[in-house]
Amino acid sequence: MSKNFIIDEKLCTCCGLCVKECVRHVKIPHQNHVNPQNPACSKCYHCLTVCPNEAIKVKDTDTDIAPDFDNQLLTSIDEDNLMQFFSFRRSHRKYEKKMVDERTLEKLVSAASYIPSGGNSHSYEFTVIKSEQVKKALKKELAAFYARKNTIINNALLRNIAALFTNASTRGFLKDPAYRNRMKDLFNRISTGEDPLFYGAPVIIIIHSKEEVPTPKEDSILAGYNMTLMAQALGLGTCFVTLAQKAINSSSQCKKILNLSKEDNINAVLLLGYPLVNYLRPAPRFRKEIKCL
Repeated sequence: MSKNFIIDEKLCTCCGLCVKECVRHVKIPHQNHVNPQNPACSKCYHCLTVCPNEAIKVKDTDTDIAPDFDNQLLTSIDEDNLMQFFSFRRSHRKYEKKMVDERTLEKLVSAASYIPSGGNSHSYEFTVIKSEQVKKALKKELAAFYARKNTIINNALLRNIAALFTNASTRGFLKDPAYRNRMKDLFNRISTGEDPLFYGAPVIIIIHSKEEVPTPKEDSILAGYNMTLMAQALGLGTCFVTLAQKAINSSSQCKKILNLSKEDNINAVLLLGYPLVNYLRPAPRFRKEIKCL
């Protein structure tokens, strides 16, 4: 039960709009408004967004980061401008050495909170890495991880044995010559001192969750993407690194370095920093076929 989520009876006119909007049907008997104290309430706050008299209150939220919305502004976003904004999003792999300040990080986390979340759970958490010492320890462990993987990839017998204990997706990768060559190249670059996982990014954001239901992985990726769009608006560059995400997820030592438990699932790894390269135009994208049934 939440003491922060209340109905101001002085402002409420019992118009019933909140009851009509509520998908959990948490109406108070004999009263025409929702019951935020009902355990079935998912805290989606849709009732708050439709209340014409602002009678529904939620305290201690991110109002300092997310300002009051102007409905006129929401309808003034031009579709062409929005599409252009989407098209200029790039995965950045070269960054200035300038650090990202705390206020900016707070804005990114606030942007992440506006995603659609399975069951409104928002179970994802963020671990932000700025320390060069932590990055160094993490890169050392990841280098060891990919050294072991490279040994398996280069040996047909070990590949066949490993395939017996992995899922269908991993077996597909092990059988794919192009993937094996990519892994060999990755290991060679790591062994020569390159950083093909973190690219010297000043900030690494690990998005993780101990929860396994309903949709923590999907929520984490959506949260990360909202962060990439806000970062772009703030003049920052980002890059999702799936290779780092999979390696950290498989390494108890990496989780120990990050002060995470064995139960933490790493759902996304996002690089963040001020881009060193200024892209002048969008990259081309091939048209996708739309199948209508």
